Amino acid sequence: NEASKMTTISAPYEYPLGPPAAVTLAGAMALALRVAYVVKSIRCDDEESNSEQKPSPTRRRKRTRPVSTLVVLGSGGHTTEMIRLLTLLDARRYSPLTYVVATTDTTSLQRIEASKSARRGDAVFRIPRSREVGQSYVTSILTTLRSLLSCIYVSLRVRPDFVLCNGPGTCLPIVVVVFFLRILGLAGGNVVFVESFCRVKHLSLTGRLLYPIVDKFIVHWPELREQYPHSKLVSSFISHPATVEGDGSKKRGG
Repeated sequence: NEASKMTTISAPYEYPLGPPAAVTLAGAMALALRVAYVVKSIRCDDEESNSEQKPSPTRRRKRTRPVSTLVVLGSGGHTTEMIRLLTLLDARRYSPLTYVVATTDTTSLQRIEASKSARRGDAVFRIPRSREVGQSYVTSILTTLRSLLSCIYVSLRVRPDFVLCNGPGTCLPIVVVVFFLRILGLAGGNVVFVESFCRVKHLSLTGRLLYPIVDKFIVHWPELREQYPHSKLVSSFISHPATVEGDGSKKRGG
């Protein structure tokens, strides 16, 4: 009976995707897995450092060589806070020290040189800002590309082990570039982002963008620590006494 016969369709021997498309797909999948691995490692290190338990012996590594350090300077209050932070770095361990400043920043380096406590940099790189104050978003596309290219050059030249920044928009492209170089295995720099002290209840735009990809995200106020669980509360500029009242709430110091 012809009606009862099943129709057999032979599958084609050729793949629906050509070799270039297949290679592109495999590369995209490998890149996605690498990004997931790097982000996962960042979060695991963060959870381990925030826990009260001792680090796992398999993850504890004693560093013997100096830490190549890259510091991104902002302007105004950002520079004031960074000068304070730099006093906490051991000059023998965090060396060489490289500063990155915007081409239009005319005061930060002068303030570093005038400060008695701030370290002089071993090298200084100037990069164009991604966007100046008041600049249109259309023209900022080209300036952002220029800034990214400059940051790629700086990152490959310095190959930082440690990147320290505290909020200026200048640090956004440099941190993004270091993150992607880390994905590609071309740099291993850990990034510490210190939010500005004046940010009490809301993060800066730079902070919100970089929060998912930095190794340590530092805040100064309990309100931000509660909103962003992967952040770390420190007392760089103010004390936060852990005084616990009867209702279990913490009393904030001033």
